[in-house]
Formats: sequence, C-alpha cells, structure tokens
Amino acid sequence: MDTELLKTFLEVHQTRHFGRAAENLFLTQAAISARIKQLETLVGAPLFTRYRNNLQLTETGRRLLPHAQSIIIAWDRARQEVSLTQRNEIILSLGAFGSLWELFLQAVISTSFTQFNDVVLRADSLPKDTLMRRLLDRTLDLAFLYEGLKHSDITSVALGETELVFVTSNQNDPSLATALQQYVAVDWGTSFSIQFAKTFGQVPVILHCGQSRIAQSFLLAHEGAAYLPRKLVDEHPPGWFHPVEDAPVLSRPIFAAYHSENKYERQVRSIIDLAAVELKQTGVHACT
Repeated sequence: MDTELLKTFLEVHQTRHFGRAAENLFLTQAAISARIKQLETLVGAPLFTRYRNNLQLTETGRRLLPHAQSIIIAWDRARQEVSLTQRNEIILSLGAFGSLWELFLQAVISTSFTQFNDVVLRADSLPKDTLMRRLLDRTLDLAFLYEGLKHSDITSVALGETELVFVTSNQNDPSLATALQQYVAVDWGTSFSIQFAKTFGQVPVILHCGQSRIAQSFLLAHEGAAYLPRKLVDEHPPGWFHPVEDAPVLSRPIFAAYHSENKYERQVRSIIDLAAVELKQTGVHACT
C-alpha cells in the first residue's frame, strides 16, 4: 500500500476538511479526493461521512485510524534507523503523560544526550491508551505514566511516588470550601480522579488541563486552586501559592513500561535507571 494514501487519510481526519488537508499537503483538493477514493476502494468501504459541513469518520474509518497511525510511525522510524545505522546509532522512542515531562523527563532527555552517544531519542507527549497501543505494536520503546500497564507482553517498573499538594492563589481565603469552588483539574490519571472524588465528592471545575504548568499559569492570573507537584510549588517565591486548609496530600506512583521483547532492552533499562535518578532528585519517594 502507498503510505501517501494513509498520510492523506490522517490529514483529512485531522483537519476535517478536504481543502485544508490539500493546503497542508501542498496538493490540489482534487488530488486529495482521488487519494481518499483510492483508499476507500482498497478497504472496500467509505472512510468519511459529512455531517453538518463537517467530515466525520465512518465505523470503517475509526477502525483504520490506529492502524494508519502505526504504519506511518513505523515507516518513518524504519527510514530513520536505516540512515542511523551507518553511524552505529539507534533511535529510542519515548512517550509520557505531559505532566511527567515537566516533572523530571526533560532532565532525562538532557542527561541522556550527554551520556549515551550512540542513542538518538524521540520524545512525545501521549495519553495512556496511545502509550499502551504503541508499546504493543512496538512503535514506542519506553513509556512513563502514573499507572502500571497490566499486559503479559509489557514490563512495568515502579520508579517512585510524587507528592501532590492542594494549593490556591486566593490569598484572602485559602479555605477548603472556597478552593473546591475554584478547582482547576490537572490530569493526573484515572486513579487520581477516583481518589479525588472519594475524598471530596463531585466538585465544579473551572478549568481542565493536561499539564501542571498550564494550571500554574492560570492560578497566577486568576484565583483558583489545584493539586500541583510539591517540587513545582517550591520553585516559586513564598506567597505565590498558599496551602489549602485541611486538604490532604495525595501521592501518584510513577512507572516506566516497555515491551518485554524490545531488541534495545539494554539501552531502555539504562534510560529507566537514569530516569529513576532524575526523579529522586525532584524529592519523590523512590521505590526500592
């Protein structure tokens, strides 16, 4: 199959518009339509349907989507690895929740660059379901996340736990009751959401975000409250954030995960060991 057909399919899905996809791919709209029609002929069913001037995936399109993404990623990686083997280098693909990058993984990237001369890293911020799928189809070498992955083909390694503290930018009223009316929800994973709901019940949310830095910026501009890593809170001058009265400290475990048959397991384990060291320096409770 021509990978350009899959790239076109993914671009149309991303833009929801043939014209914008054509502009992004530097093609005519007629060429985009022809490619989609050719792909639909190959799979034997329509891939898109139009609903209120917006293109939506059909059931066939939804089933094709993850496979198309995996094929394109695998092909791009194959081309990169072929060029790198001439210099005796390998590519390791890393993926993680966005908030983990800012917590300690950016430091891992920097240190890896100086310590492992034969390794080229590719880093992505991805949701949990994508991390799992890409580990299984081996387009991702190493994942960092807040929950261990339970699968016979996946090895999960507990790295430690990070403390999350409930803080508010409302200096006039740091009470728990007020904080829960000004709650900014950071995505710390499903287990945290369940733990938060059990502790506080149903709480109105004024902002949902995937990274703690976004929550931090919002709190500095507006009154609000959020669970943030203690490390991030301690980086700011006293008085910027105030502990919410009577709020418990909640912890999140951090795991590394990789495919058990990864051909670069030695290098993957080296990155995990480095990640454990960097994580410990942030003040987490390390696993032994």
